Amino acid sequence: MFISKISIIALMAIMLMAPALAAEPTLEWSHQIGQPGQGGAYISASPIYNNGVLYVCSYDGVIYAIQSQSGVPQWKFNAGSTIFSTPVYRDDTLYVGTSNGTFYAIDALWGSEKWRFKAKSNVDSTPLLMNGIVFLGSDDTNVYALDPASGSELWNCSAGGGISTALEDYDNVIYASTNDGKVVAIDPYNGRVRWTVNVGERAYSPLAQEGDLYLGTYDGYLLCMEHYQGGTKWKNQTGGAINSKPAYYGGNIYIGSWDGYLYCFNATTGKVVWKYRTGGAIKASPLIDKAKGVVYVGSGDNYLHAVDASFGLPYWRYKVDSPVYSTPIIVNGKIYFCSYGASSGGGTVYSLTLPDKLVMATPTPGPTMAPTTTAAPTQTPVVVTSRPPSPTPASPGCQLASALGAMLCAFALAYNRR
Repeated sequence: MFISKISIIALMAIMLMAPALAAEPTLEWSHQIGQPGQGGAYISASPIYNNGVLYVCSYDGVIYAIQSQSGVPQWKFNAGSTIFSTPVYRDDTLYVGTSNGTFYAIDALWGSEKWRFKAKSNVDSTPLLMNGIVFLGSDDTNVYALDPASGSELWNCSAGGGISTALEDYDNVIYASTNDGKVVAIDPYNGRVRWTVNVGERAYSPLAQEGDLYLGTYDGYLLCMEHYQGGTKWKNQTGGAINSKPAYYGGNIYIGSWDGYLYCFNATTGKVVWKYRTGGAIKASPLIDKAKGVVYVGSGDNYLHAVDASFGLPYWRYKVDSPVYSTPIIVNGKIYFCSYGASSGGGTVYSLTLPDKLVMATPTPGPTMAPTTTAAPTQTPVVVTSRPPSPTPASPGCQLASALGAMLCAFALAYNRR
């Protein structure tokens, strides 16, 4: 059968254009929590998973247990007050605080209370389990150490300011960020404060990585601090407030900002490697699939975005019913995440099956030099730019394009020699 030169070249051109068509996830199920039409059951906490069950906390003060395969509710526990934070799971127990200062230990199998502890003010931060002890921060300025079996208080210490973000641990030290802009290092054995450093306007959850602490501030800065005494190694600014915990991957730090950008900073120098524009504020930490080099982040534009970690270029985005202000999780090829919720009803929990192949939604351009960071907040970011990041494997889409390009060149040479 004769195939013309034009037909073959046209076919090869179509194959080379394939990377422009992005593979997308498919919806397995979705489940709106709360009572339809009543509102109030908003979600900003991230879901957690254990043994086939998702646990989701809401502003309506209820913890929901949902079957991960079907989205069918299993049980719910009414804590009686707003829950802003993500719970922690350990040994069939959920630990979570509420805005009226009550901290609960809940049986994860049946949804029944094991014990409760009362702080002097709201407990809106995610607790920390370390060395067989439960640590929690409160807006009453205290960090509390509790016995996980009984909830009895072992000690407490004042961080000098209210704590509403997650605690972090590194090298047998607890790190807390305060609402008045301090970072505090605390000895977990006796509650003694080792050092306190002022970092700016309202400090958010720190990330400990290879001897350094990375954290954002409400005035839009990302800082790198050495963990031993809290000295600042570098500081760079985004175009809006930061109120989430950074993520680390491949020598880079990833963080979202209220200016609508997902930023990638070099962890050593603090220089911007790239930034990716979404259509709304980013208020939750990104999730990084380190095996595939993909960053997942929710935005106020009602989308969950999947972005290449190396160059900041999109793979896909998935639209939901309202903003996505929580961090997703990945379990067995599925990604689970929550939308915030609309005024007519509560937030919605989603289960998506991830695509088998990762193909960039747009052809990959050559990287450019890093952009100059914006000194003042802006609501109209312009472009996605990039510079060479830390070495990471090429995406399957890029490899496919290169291979097909080589095939086309070989065909042209062979044909011209005829």
